[in-house]
Order: sequence, then C-alpha cells, then structure tokens
Amino acid sequence: MANQCGFESYVVVHNIAKRHNVGTLARSATAFGVSELILVGRRDFNAFGSHGSTSHLRFRHFHSLSDARFFLKEKDCDICGVEITDNAVAVNQHPFKKSTAFLLGNEGTGLSAKEYEICDFFVYIPQYGCGTASLNVTVAASIVLHHFGGNFLSTITRLPYEQWIDYQLADAPTYIANSPLQ
Repeated sequence: MANQCGFESYVVVHNIAKRHNVGTLARSATAFGVSELILVGRRDFNAFGSHGSTSHLRFRHFHSLSDARFFLKEKDCDICGVEITDNAVAVNQHPFKKSTAFLLGNEGTGLSAKEYEICDFFVYIPQYGCGTASLNVTVAASIVLHHFGGNFLSTITRLPYEQWIDYQLADAPTYIANSPLQ
C-alpha cells in the first residue's frame, strides 16, 4: 500500500534459516505498512507468530533473486540490504529516498554474495551494548521498518498517542489482575 507520498516498502525473504520467522516478519510488516512480503526460492513458510497478520499482507513469490530484483526495479524501488558493511549508513540517519525493498540476511551468515550484489545501498542498526554483533532477523526488520515508516508514512494514518491509548483501552478487558489501568 502506497502512503500519502506514494512510497511503498517491501520485505524480501530469501534464505531465511528459521522458516517460522516469516510469520513474525509478516506481523511486523503489517504493523509498519509494508506493501508486500516477497518470498524468493522456497514458497512454503510457517505463519507461526503472525497473529493473523498474514491475511492483511500481500505475498509474492519469485524463483530467483534476479526475478525479484527485476520486479522491484519495475516498481522504481531501491533495494536496501540490512547488513553491517563498511559502506552501510546508520538506519537512524534515514537514508531512504523513495520506495524501498529491504533484504535481510540469514540469521547465521548474513547476506550472501548474490544478495549483496542486488542491493543499491546498505543500512545497519547502531548498537550501544557490546554483547552481540547481530540481532534476530525479525527484530532487525522491525527496527528498520519503523525507521522507514516514521520517515515516510503519513501522519494522517497515525492516531495521536492519547487517542491511541483511549482506543486501546476501549477494548481492553477490565478484569486484568494488578493492572495499573484499574
């Protein structure tokens, strides 16, 4: 779905080690206004973790990365690799200029050489601790999609915080034990 500025975002899923992560990726993609989740290679995935979001998101399948790249370039998309590289830009610098497809690396090995080749640019997620160099693929996707959405998505589609809280509370059960809302 294009936002008010006409920008769209896509998530490209290729060579993901844990197929159940696709369901959680779909959940984040739905939350952050992604137009389509693009599956490359294997068509099957586990929707575990999606909490029904797969019915609110378009899926498209391609047999190869080159086919997916051709489709995205026809849509005038940049392809952004999410990877720690020498030329990567911090995601919080909002380097996005137009519709963007996000390609995230395999949880264990990162982006492959073929994946690296189709990317127009790279972003990384600045980290402030020293315990790990990588994040779970669904966590990384959520952070990057939030930055893209926060940079481009229309404020018309977002409720002010107070209205969002009121909206959430209207449907919240009143019997939650030890809830600060009671």
